[in-house]
Parts: sequence; C-alpha cells; structure tokens
Amino acid sequence: MFGTEYGINCVIQEHSDRYVIMKCIITKSDPEHIVATGYSKQYRDKPGYLEIAETFAITRALSFFGICLEDLTSKEEYEELDIPIQPMNGKSIRPEGSDTNTINELMKKVHYAPHTAKIDFLWRANKDLLNQIKIKDQSTYNSILNKFNSKRDEITTQNEV
Repeated sequence: MFGTEYGINCVIQEHSDRYVIMKCIITKSDPEHIVATGYSKQYRDKPGYLEIAETFAITRALSFFGICLEDLTSKEEYEELDIPIQPMNGKSIRPEGSDTNTINELMKKVHYAPHTAKIDFLWRANKDLLNQIKIKDQSTYNSILNKFNSKRDEITTQNEV
C-alpha cells in the first residue's frame, strides 16, 4: 500500500468474553516512528468480529493519517457516547435538541478535530443545519464559519511545522 516507506501493524489490545479491542499502528520507515494509530471495539456477538475490529482499526488509523475522509464511527459507538445518529437521508434518528445545543456540540467537535479531513466531514454532515442557520441568523453562521476556518488554519499550520 505504501511501498517500503510506511508499515501497518494490528494488535489485539484486549480480548474478553464479551468484546475485542484492536489497535492499528502506522509507522514510517522505523517501527518506533509512529505516525498514526486507530482503535476499534467490537462485540463478540457479531460473526467475523475480529476481522471487523481489524478493519475499523486500520481505517481509523488511515483517517487520522489523513488518507480516509469518511467518519468511521460505528452505530454502537455513537450510542455509547449518546450522540444522535445521522442516517444517509439526513434525518436524525433521535429528536433534535435545541439549535443552541446542536451548535455547541458541533463547535466542540470542530475544536477537537484532529485533521482537516474531519473538518470537511463535519461541514458536509451538518450542511443542512448550517444552511438553516445561514437563513435564520447570518451572524451565528459567520461565527461558525470562522470557527471552521480557524481550526483548518490551525491544523494546516501545525502540519507545516
């Protein structure tokens, strides 16, 4: 995949009677030079749970490395974190909270975004909400837009150093 410059290694971190936690490590040249990691927790009640855990760990590591651009969080992880799930049709499975709470949650996610791919995903995933805010309250929309742009600049500057 990366030739001889990068390597991928997956290890089982924990394997209980209920679940497995898999860790993927991406290294550059030297195995001690870790450039990205990804974890996955899968419950043993799924057929092929080890392969699923390994695949999720690898794709998360690739996402943190900046190669995968999709959000790879599973439905179970969203439920554990008590985050509303956004299906492909864009309608929330759980009833929407107030706009203020939704905006605050989005801003928190932007603040903790580890790379520009996550910023892009958050913008795309919340496009309908952002368009509604733009129509209702231009100043709030501009504030959100500034937060996205500032975080993108911060990440880009960190990567240049």
